[in-house]
Formats: sequence, structure tokens, C-alpha cells
Amino acid sequence: MVAITALTAMLVTTAACSNNGNGNASTNASPSPGGNTAGTESVADAPVLKAITMGNEPKSGLDNFYKELDELTVKDLGIKVRFDYVPWGDEKNQISRAIAAKEYDIYVGGAWSDFANFASKNAFVDLTPMMDQVPELVKHYDGKLDQMKIDGKIYGIPQLGKPGGGSEGMLYREDLREKWNLPEINSLDTVEQYLYKAKEEYPSTPMINDPRYGNNIWTMIAGSKYLRIVQGLAVASVDDPYTVVNMYETTEFKQAAEKAKKWYDDGIADHDILASQGNATAETLELMKVDQKPLEFSNHFGAASGGYIGVLKEANPDFVYGWYDYYMNNVPTFQGVINPQTTTAISIGTQSQYAEEILKLLEKAHTDQKYYNLLMYGVEGENYKLDSEGYINYEGIPTDNVKPAWTGLNDGYMNLQVNYPGEWKKINDDLQAEGIKLTETAPVDPYAGFSFDTSMLATELSNIETVKTQYILPLTCGVSNDIDKDIANVQKQLKNAGYDKYLAELQKQLDALKASK
Repeated sequence: MVAITALTAMLVTTAACSNNGNGNASTNASPSPGGNTAGTESVADAPVLKAITMGNEPKSGLDNFYKELDELTVKDLGIKVRFDYVPWGDEKNQISRAIAAKEYDIYVGGAWSDFANFASKNAFVDLTPMMDQVPELVKHYDGKLDQMKIDGKIYGIPQLGKPGGGSEGMLYREDLREKWNLPEINSLDTVEQYLYKAKEEYPSTPMINDPRYGNNIWTMIAGSKYLRIVQGLAVASVDDPYTVVNMYETTEFKQAAEKAKKWYDDGIADHDILASQGNATAETLELMKVDQKPLEFSNHFGAASGGYIGVLKEANPDFVYGWYDYYMNNVPTFQGVINPQTTTAISIGTQSQYAEEILKLLEKAHTDQKYYNLLMYGVEGENYKLDSEGYINYEGIPTDNVKPAWTGLNDGYMNLQVNYPGEWKKINDDLQAEGIKLTETAPVDPYAGFSFDTSMLATELSNIETVKTQYILPLTCGVSNDIDKDIANVQKQLKNAGYDKYLAELQKQLDALKASK
């Protein structure tokens, strides 16, 4: 997750856009829609499809990347693909605008891009009738694609996780923790001690600049007590997973809001946090590189491993880092299930005339190691190296030339092992081992196969989203003069928005799920 820039919204009149390689839309005549275009005689004749991926475009190597990719896709599928890189930051708004404008043929989605909401409004091609065309993909997912269904339809191909560890957490300077004689970071209390000492040592820099921090406070306080049925909207007790709980009425929500307010009032959180990007990791990375900030409070372990550690180690080789995972040994672990509400997915643009070819590209990407390595890591020798043992190695590769993976492609069963620098290898290995151990003894997810059908709640969902932005976000970011009064107002605004109807419909569907088990 790196630098933040604005994505120019290009309003396009056709649903399936092409790109001639120089950024200009093209309406080239091409093979008949949905037909088998593989074997196109000339690379120049192949239709060019546009895709979104997240992160920063590598400084060099893309010419060779596209040359290698074209050699594969034109021969096998009769198409070419070109990626627009959308830097992490305001990605939800940027991707939402692109989807509304029908600007791309291939999108990436997840909780951070409102994928499920768009899918429920039929913004993407229904892939369900085409799944018999990709038998190797179906086999690779071993029945898990059914868990992606929204209103009975598959709208995207998700990431495929492998048992292991590493989720949302805090990246911090371990060498400073030891220097400051602070306890091992393993709880909300020890996290708070580190934040306040860091603020004392770096007085000009807020330790938290990302508005997601309230969610992580909630996880540390309530993660062992509640299951998140729908991210940020509904929870259930771990002891009664089929009974919906209004999370905004819980004691733990008030405790989280009070903690957020304390941190905000004490300057731990940036006082301009509501004006910050929804994902402010790029700003933090730059500050950490020049030793103006010793931590990143809200990040995903995969992003810290892939986008932070190499850059930070190159900038300051003697700094030692640590990781505190908010979920590991706190949030209940279940046997792996793909959740269409929260899993990053690759979705296919509305009315794409090459939907079948794109779906076959996704099959190749998840089952053919040559495709996977190219799309995930880039060109060997330019964007990454392989050592004698087959480990990914970035030694000698400039950090600005490390290619971000095609977002949404990550597949735990296809990934190459990475030779992480310094202490990070042990951190990674320990987390993976712990995650595997927990998964081996984990029960089946009570929501396995469940997808909340919200087709009858379009108005309520829109209203609730407005309430979240205007009233809930400030509260979870600590921007409050009276916690009790503001929580009461949130309840009032949610009621007016139709939240009771939303919870009632969710409860009805959970009752049916429970009965089916």
C-alpha cells in the first residue's frame, strides 16, 4: 500500500472498454462477443481489455511484463490485458466511480471497494452460467466458489487463502520498544503504552492518521466476544452466532468510542483524521522511511510484508520491526470460508463482451504457475528474483520497481515463498505456524455458505451508509464532545434510516440458516 494520487474518472459510453496501449480508449473491430478468440493471428489484432489493480506502477519492467503477458494471453485466449494502477488511499470512492462509469472490463473488489453492494445491484456479469467452461478453476476452489454467491449468483473470483496467520495489526519499531523499556506488545494496554511513549518521542507526528483505527480498537476490546456477521453493521455473540446483536447498543462499542476519544483528545490520533483518506498507509510509510514515525497502527500483515518491510529495511537497515496482530489468538478462528461481503475479489465489468475469455484468464491465473508468477510478481530479474532454493528474493531490485500483485489474485496455494529480510522472516514463519495450528483445531464457521440477501434493502442500505459516514465514523474516530449523547443520536439516525428493518431481515435469514444446519 503506497502513494496516494487521484484516479482521473473517464466517463466512457461503452460498457466494455478497450485500450490501445497508450491510455486511449479504442473501439477496434474484434472477434465476435463471447466467441473463442484464441489463436488470433496477430498480437496487434487482439482486443485489449482494461483492468484495475491497486498500488503503484513499477518504475520499469512493464514493457517486458506486457510482452510476456501478451505472448500467453493472445495464444491461449485471444485477448490482451492492460492494468491501471490505483494507489491505495481513496480507493473505495475511486473504484466506485469507475464502476458507475463502466470504465473497465475487469475490477477488483472487497469490503474496501463496496464490492458486495455493487454486486447485489447487478453491476457485474453473473459468472454462474459460465463456470462449466473453467473446470480447473472450479476444481482448484474445491466448492468454495459457492460461498461467493450473492443472491444466488457468482459475481467474482476471490482470493484463495491457505491456512496460516497474519491479519490486521500494528507494525512498530521493536528496537525502540526495547530501548524504551516497554512490555511486550500483546494487548490493548501494551499497545496504548507504546503509542503514548512514541508520541512523547515524536511529538510533532500523530501516531494514528487512518480513520479505520476505531475498528481495530473494537477488535481488541470485543473481538473475542462477538462475531462480525456484516462488517461494521451487525454482530452476534460467540455463544449464540445466529442471534443478531445491534453492535451500537453494546457496552463494548461505548468502551471503544471512549478509548478513541481519549486517543483523539490526547493527540495520539490526528485531529484532521476525518479529512484523511480511508486508507492512509502511504503517508505513514513515507514518515517511517525518514524516521519521523515509528509505527503503522492499521495495516494488513500481507501489505506490511509486501509493501513496507523491504522499503523500510532498505531505508534504515539497522531498524528492527515487530508486529502485533489484532486478530491472532483474539478473534475466534474457523475453518477457512470465503465471505463475499469482505473478501477481495476480481469482478468482471457489466456486459463485458469478453466475459468468458476473462473468466478463462482467471482460471489460468489460479492454476498455471507461469501465469500466476507473472501476474503476481512481474518479470523475473526486473521485478523480483528467485534464489537457488526457489524463494522470492528482492535483493538488488530497487524498491520502486517491485511490482504490486494483481489485487485479488493472491492464492495461498500458488504463492512462492518469500525470503524476507532480517527479523521479518521469523515473524512471518511464526505467524504462519500459529495460524495453521489454530486452523487445524478450529470448528466450522457458523456462517459457512451464508450470503446475506440484501436485494430488498436497497433504500435502507443507502440510508445506513449515509449514517455511517456522517454520525458513526466521527464517533469511532474519537471526534465527540459527549459519547452518550452521540451514541443516542446514532441510534436515532439508524432507526430513521431503516436499521431495524435491516436487522430484522438479517435475523430472518440467519434463522433459516440455523434451521438448515
